[in-house]
Amino acid sequence: MPDLPRFFDSADLVSIQELSANESYAPFPRLCSTLGLDPTTEAEYAAGYPILAAGIRTIDIRTAWGLEPTPCLRADLVPFWLLTLQYAEVEESAQTKLAAYQRECASILWQQFRPQGFSPEDALLPQASEFAPADHGYISEMAQANLARQQMLIERQLNEDRDSRGIDDPQALTLAQAVRRVAQSLAARTYRNEYGGVFQGLYRQFGITSYRRMPQSRLYEALEWLE
Repeated sequence: MPDLPRFFDSADLVSIQELSANESYAPFPRLCSTLGLDPTTEAEYAAGYPILAAGIRTIDIRTAWGLEPTPCLRADLVPFWLLTLQYAEVEESAQTKLAAYQRECASILWQQFRPQGFSPEDALLPQASEFAPADHGYISEMAQANLARQQMLIERQLNEDRDSRGIDDPQALTLAQAVRRVAQSLAARTYRNEYGGVFQGLYRQFGITSYRRMPQSRLYEALEWLE
């Protein structure tokens, strides 16, 4: 495998798939043609992943020979499908792009699910002592996205399970609700979405990457800080 560039445009690999905002499903023949893959084989292989299998449909696609039943993949699952591909199986012109894309995916997953206390260094980032401003910005933005994801999941579970036991971590719910109140209060004055700013402030002040990682001993301190 050739050396990977330090920086790259990961969207380049997705862009060559020619996804259209007007389509919900992408035909496997088109997805595979730019990578030198057999569409029938890849559709069968993708069906082995439950998350991909749930997004595969056979749709009649108009061709030069008329309408033909064609296996298609839901558009939002195309990035994950690219992550499952084997480097050696795609044509040579796409190998470097695929390797770089999967490298960035590994970084995103680590930053989103990194256990508390671990260094942010990963397949994409250098040693912490070599971080550039852009590296620090990347880590900060990923932390904000992680907090936003936690907020979404907690609130969704609260709405769906009101009559059940509720969430496993009531302290996390309390913190999520406080963040929501503060963001809504700020938004009423600024007419902007203020969630990002509140998340970033909480992350910087307490060094957490998710609500559930807030130490119980600092919960009330965090609630007072938010107020």
